[in-house]
Amino acid sequence: MSSDEVDLNLLRVFDILMQERSVTRAADHLGRTQSAVSHSLAKLRILFKDELFTRDGGLMRPTPRALELVGDLSDALGKIRASIGRYRVFDPATTERKFRVGLTDYHAMIFIPGLIREFSKQAPCATLNVIPANRVEAESADYFRQVDCTLTGANLKDDPNLTKIELGQDRMLCAVWSGSPIARNPLSLETYLSASHLQISADGQSEGLADRALRERGLKRKVVATISNYLVMPWVLRGTDLITHCGDSIFQMLDEASEVTLLSPPIPISSVSANLVTHRQMAGDQGILWLRRLITELYHAAQIRKNEVILAKDVIV
Repeated sequence: MSSDEVDLNLLRVFDILMQERSVTRAADHLGRTQSAVSHSLAKLRILFKDELFTRDGGLMRPTPRALELVGDLSDALGKIRASIGRYRVFDPATTERKFRVGLTDYHAMIFIPGLIREFSKQAPCATLNVIPANRVEAESADYFRQVDCTLTGANLKDDPNLTKIELGQDRMLCAVWSGSPIARNPLSLETYLSASHLQISADGQSEGLADRALRERGLKRKVVATISNYLVMPWVLRGTDLITHCGDSIFQMLDEASEVTLLSPPIPISSVSANLVTHRQMAGDQGILWLRRLITELYHAAQIRKNEVILAKDVIV
């Protein structure tokens, strides 16, 4: 098959399969039958002389050849979409498009309610899918091809394939059970180092910003347990003298029933940046530009609310 004989629709199928990792979801995305998508995949395998995708449980994992191809092919399709998009008007009020936003557990907890409300208000016919974005995933350029944009606090490496906008920063604080003796006074370094610590890590392994700050001073804390998300943090702390860390945006989520007291750490710890990241192939898409503006506006509004809550609360910071 010569290049002149290639059906460019096949490349579109490949691009969507790379995003969805499922024939069923790709067929739904493309508005085709599963049989038609499977037939296109068979042609792609012949064209590129490779399986392209292999089964792994319920997902289709791309082969090394597919990962090699996706950059060039997605880039070419992105340029085509951008060229066409310049002459099309995007209207959130009428679009039936499905959008995908990557969020870390931390940002999901404080951001999802407002995002869903405003998204549904502005784009009542569209669909919003929230995709987890842990540290490992967010360090892969391939991940950003599967979402329209991602809000993450991960310290991403510079990558020419990614467009990053820093929306703001969260100050790192210590969190303890309000009934613990630790909650009664400002947190000293001696108390901090002698206490047992709870680490919140999506993969259960990654060290935190606190560990890096301590290591620079030749110090180390005692981490006795890890959990994978922030939602269960109040219940894990309750009835213990454990110390954990979280960004100050969590102020918006805590009330007296949470039984969580926030304290200033005894050593300076780097703030967590909130970066809105988009793959450059999608950066010119009018729909994604609208979504990025929406997220940016909501984030800045949330920061204002956070500062108001911090001023109103009686906390030891």
